[in-house]
Amino acid sequence: MSLLVLLVPGTETLLATPANKAALGQAFGDLFPARLDNCATCHVRAHADGAETLEDFPHNPFGDRLAKLGANRSIEERLATIATEDTDGDGVENRDEILAGSRPGDSSVTAAPDPEILTAFAKFEKRYRWRPFEPVARPEVPPVATSWVRGPIDAFIAAEHEARGLVPRPEASRETWLRRVTIDLTGLAPTPGEIRAFLADDSENAYEEIVDRLLASPRYGERWGRHWMDVWRYSDWTGYRAELRESARHIWHWRDWIVESLNDGLGYDEMIRQMMAADELYPEDESRLRATGYLARNYHRNRDQWMDDVVTHTSQAFLGLTLGCSKCHDHMYDPLPQRDYFAMRAIFEPYQVRTDRVPGELDVMKVGLPRAYDASIESKTYLLERGDERFPVKDEVIPPGTPPSLGGKFSIEEVKLPTEAFQPWRRDFVKKDLLADRERDLAEAKTAREKLADSADEGDRETARLRVEAAESKRQALLAEFAVEALEAEGQKDSDAWKTAARETFEAQRVAALAEARWQLASGEQAKAKAEASLAKAKSEKDSSAQSSATRALTQAKTKITTAKKSLAAAEERMKETVSVAFPPRQKNYPNRSTGRRTAFAAWLTEDRNPLTARVAMNQVWMRHFQHGIVPTPNEFGANGRGPTHPALLDWLAAEFMAQDWSLKAMHRQVVLSATYRQDGKPETRNLAIDPDNEFLWRMPSRRMEGEIVRDNLLWVAGRLDETRGGPDIPNTQAQESQRRSIYLRHAHEKLVPFVQIFDGPKVTECYLRHESVQPHQALALHNSPLTHLAAGKLAADLPDSEAFLDEAFLRLLGRGPTREERATCEGFLASETGDPTRIRERLLTVLLNHNDFVTVR
Repeated sequence: MSLLVLLVPGTETLLATPANKAALGQAFGDLFPARLDNCATCHVRAHADGAETLEDFPHNPFGDRLAKLGANRSIEERLATIATEDTDGDGVENRDEILAGSRPGDSSVTAAPDPEILTAFAKFEKRYRWRPFEPVARPEVPPVATSWVRGPIDAFIAAEHEARGLVPRPEASRETWLRRVTIDLTGLAPTPGEIRAFLADDSENAYEEIVDRLLASPRYGERWGRHWMDVWRYSDWTGYRAELRESARHIWHWRDWIVESLNDGLGYDEMIRQMMAADELYPEDESRLRATGYLARNYHRNRDQWMDDVVTHTSQAFLGLTLGCSKCHDHMYDPLPQRDYFAMRAIFEPYQVRTDRVPGELDVMKVGLPRAYDASIESKTYLLERGDERFPVKDEVIPPGTPPSLGGKFSIEEVKLPTEAFQPWRRDFVKKDLLADRERDLAEAKTAREKLADSADEGDRETARLRVEAAESKRQALLAEFAVEALEAEGQKDSDAWKTAARETFEAQRVAALAEARWQLASGEQAKAKAEASLAKAKSEKDSSAQSSATRALTQAKTKITTAKKSLAAAEERMKETVSVAFPPRQKNYPNRSTGRRTAFAAWLTEDRNPLTARVAMNQVWMRHFQHGIVPTPNEFGANGRGPTHPALLDWLAAEFMAQDWSLKAMHRQVVLSATYRQDGKPETRNLAIDPDNEFLWRMPSRRMEGEIVRDNLLWVAGRLDETRGGPDIPNTQAQESQRRSIYLRHAHEKLVPFVQIFDGPKVTECYLRHESVQPHQALALHNSPLTHLAAGKLAADLPDSEAFLDEAFLRLLGRGPTREERATCEGFLASETGDPTRIRERLLTVLLNHNDFVTVR
């Protein structure tokens, strides 16, 4: 056993010593002496050859005192309790010894801290305590002496400004704010008409009306759908022909559900519940079942990898925790023992992915609904030694559960499913489509028979007759199945009427199987005869191409005959059986129960006392409005992540989010109408010297558009964008020709859009945070893209050929008018060039499409 894992007296679980060390450091912040950042602060080494157990590495008096206070209390709480004690009896209080860099459990060394350190610590103690593992409590809005504040968000920002001597920038110009908020909320730049209307609107609620209009636009769901698809690792299926490697076919149903849910204002908590457990909560609602695409996306051929992905990324996406680090050992920084990882895995262990039929299509390979379901009620989870699936610890089954360090209620109730959930082939639309398919087959068979009625080939006529017989008997068998199923649905299973219908179904099924086998055999023999004749003719004519084709046809015919003979033999044997009620159902049943584990998990995630879900969501929203999250590591809220710049603000946002019924639109509205968001983005020398990275938002950060939005706006500004919504993913190879929004282009491993990826597009495996780069090939891609040239050509033809050309071009492409210098330069270019005027304007428009302001949100 490593010293990294110790059993703390009074607890029943293993706790990670590094996590305790991290907590000790956090309790003192930057004032924690580096020399105390080791195990000897709380422990004494008993053996020179190293420690193996707690007995080999016992607590010193200070560590013993902390341990006896109980592991159900945080290190910070325990430290506060014994801060003024003197555990080693050397005459100096524990807190003072720590601040002085002296071990509070070692009486042989005594030191007192410098008075300046004590003063600094007293100030540190008054800070807002960031406690991400404790339930959210709404903090008081700080009082600030500035008229700049428009609401609570600004008060928290202004408090940090005042503390650091920062002065917020003036309000951005109206056109700058309009372009900023329009792209932020819809992903598409404002039109010249929208800009002019806003500049002319001097009403009191002009800003609010803009925001409400944007949030009501269906473009909002497409814009923010892509953001959440980053967080939830959206990926279209990865496979070759029939092979499935990762994700699931038709996963675009989940993408459409995300977009629609955002547009409909569905609460974030309800979105989580549907993604985690719509199959248990709404088992008959195909629209909501699309949400379980979140689970279908995690499909992997390797089951252990699949389970690792769902645990690792669910914990990061919704809790901001790197629980995946606990797969092999107790977490090195957070109170998440290895057992916590496997307890969460046990929540997901039973689920599998299936593809249900959708109306109008029987072949799920063409179109279907990928969704989750519990394949086994009895699934067991074992702890894996060192996380290695080859070494499961079979002595104990790990029950499903959530990390105790996060608290909350986790209560599982098994779910009984309605019939159509575990027998989806009984749904009305499926039966309707099946019957239509059988009737279509019968009609086609009759038409073919009529065409061959006068044929001289007796074999063709007989095959056509057998085809009609097979189609009719299959239709009758289906109707018999429907009849017996209807009696079952009415609760008449085992009644006399049901038994009669069951025997009729048994008979109809075997008659249909016999007729189908006879037709297939006759069809194969006819094909064989014709292939032999074609081969003989090709040989006589020495036509090598025809010989090759005929040989292939002959091989296929022989294979068909072999298969048909086996089917015929089986059908003939079944005809000898005594008619009974034991007819085979149309399709395999799924389990009629579900474990309820994922429903319990979703409830735990979305209860108001969950300490992380709302905080993590609001941090993601903030990051996408302000470039950086309040917690800069959006998927790591634990001790190994970076601390928040505005912890009180994040807690206020989380509390407000839950109070607003988890409404994302309500929170967007508060953010984009704040004075913080309305600031100008230009730097200021004095502020730069104090806060060069703008961590405390004294100005609005400028950001480059994501790759998808660059592409979308190349289409949009030229009036070429096709705003059709939803549907199957468009091949990534068609990105330069398609005029649909980028969210609908295929995004999968080895199936990415190069143009989007050049502009730092999302990774497939995970994308909690996009990193922005500046590289030469980005400019080359933008300049040389067919999208750019097509946009410039259409704009050159559409824009007015007058003095208004420049104003309209700048307004449409850059969201502003040209500066004096820009106007002079552009007019000089237009005047100096010779040739086709439209071509000259096109060249100028190409330059504007490559302008930094086109791809930048200021």
